Amino acid sequence: MSAEAGNLLAVLQREPDSLPVRLALARACRAAGDLLTATAWLSDAMRIAPQALEPVQELADLLLTQQRYVQAVPLYTRLLDEFGVRSAANLLHAGFCREHSGDVAAAAALYRATLEVEPALVEAHVDLSGVLWRLEDFDGALAHARRAVELAPAHPYAQRILGTALLHLERLDEAEQHLRRALELQPGFHLAELDLAFTLLLAGRLEEGWPFYERRWRDPARLPRPAFWQPGSEWPGPAQPLQGQAIGVYAEQGLGDVLQFVRYLPQLQALGAQVRCVVQPELVPLVEASFPGVECLKPGVSFNVHLHAALLELPGRFGTTLSSIPSAVPYLRAPEEARVRWRERLAPWAGQRKVGLAWSGSQVQVNNRNRAVPLSLLAPLLGQPGVQCFSLQKGEAGANTDLQPAPGELPDFTGDWADFADSAAMIEQLDLVVTVDTAIAHLVGALGKPVWILLPPNADWRWLVDRADSPWYPTARLFRRAAGEDRSAQIARLMRAFEAWLSS
Repeated sequence: MSAEAGNLLAVLQREPDSLPVRLALARACRAAGDLLTATAWLSDAMRIAPQALEPVQELADLLLTQQRYVQAVPLYTRLLDEFGVRSAANLLHAGFCREHSGDVAAAAALYRATLEVEPALVEAHVDLSGVLWRLEDFDGALAHARRAVELAPAHPYAQRILGTALLHLERLDEAEQHLRRALELQPGFHLAELDLAFTLLLAGRLEEGWPFYERRWRDPARLPRPAFWQPGSEWPGPAQPLQGQAIGVYAEQGLGDVLQFVRYLPQLQALGAQVRCVVQPELVPLVEASFPGVECLKPGVSFNVHLHAALLELPGRFGTTLSSIPSAVPYLRAPEEARVRWRERLAPWAGQRKVGLAWSGSQVQVNNRNRAVPLSLLAPLLGQPGVQCFSLQKGEAGANTDLQPAPGELPDFTGDWADFADSAAMIEQLDLVVTVDTAIAHLVGALGKPVWILLPPNADWRWLVDRADSPWYPTARLFRRAAGEDRSAQIARLMRAFEAWLSS
């Protein structure tokens, strides 16, 4: 405790209801770097003086500093609505907290309000551009990004957001230009490096994109590495011999990413490595069944390794280009016991074409509102003669839909999936899967089954641009939705293809 704080505590003993002393204590703690104690003093100040402005303002700003956005939202709301302190800073910070609490529409409104107060505030144009693309206002995102660069051409965040806006419009050459300019202005700017990686990868320039994709580790928000990770033990690539060495490979991203990139495990085995991996528990049975000799970490069991690599580092380590993608499928296979069980489970529909449907990704995924498709739009697939559709949609999106199919029209067995081995075994019995860009798409592609993938505007880098096929999944067919295009037009194209498939 600082001498100043000690003196203030002594004063507080004499003046136990003093608001100024509590504020002074909070400021002293904040100056000393003790943000949690500062937060506690400001909360106490609000308790004894609930109508006072200062503790609300200071606590809101302090919570923002600590990235406690959800807790800060009601405080900024009070400042704006109850106290009427509608400064550009408060509006901007309120928008930022709303954005990072998941309410992008409210964030956009607050950023617009910020610009009404201070039209030339570069940060507001940058932040507004960043949320507008998530609301599929691509033209608006581009306009505000351009305005930010006009106001501050030497501002790295302005150059980066313009590059990002152009990336979302798939204007890749222009995007690259502005992202490289951002890096000239601020070398090591990891957000710009990552967006440049996505730009290059989306353009199919994989060998140029992988090194920039490695820069994601500069983001402090990255998931923690596994216990076996040690600096200096990273596997750099095939130049480092692996014969007889144990290499730890770990998942650091989502289920779909793991399903896509476990294809590289056999390449490590071919170099003589003992492959030990850490993946999500629900993937362990499928991975071990698909790759004999690969050992997956199980709860409570640890293992030692000589070297390690993140799963999504492997494409770069192997120097993967479009022409060298290991695209042979299937590379995943359900355990035999599960295959027998699900073959029997779907036996009542023998003789019918069996089609699986998945219409939403993870509800917490930042771009899911753009990826997801209302089930009602897929209704024309249901009830077709000689066709039985099945739901492959787990979780809340499967339970809460805008369409209630007729009994038997869309059987849902996902509640009986214990893990991805069950998912794979059921999908192996299907003739076709129609899905949005989610883990199911990768699972079906990895199983070598026909999969039709509905892609949103600004689709993920792995789907490239202007292609209806995928070099990663030979059995995939891509149905793209252009920026500003209604989903119904995309579904109409899919239905024409579906009718042709039925007649084939």
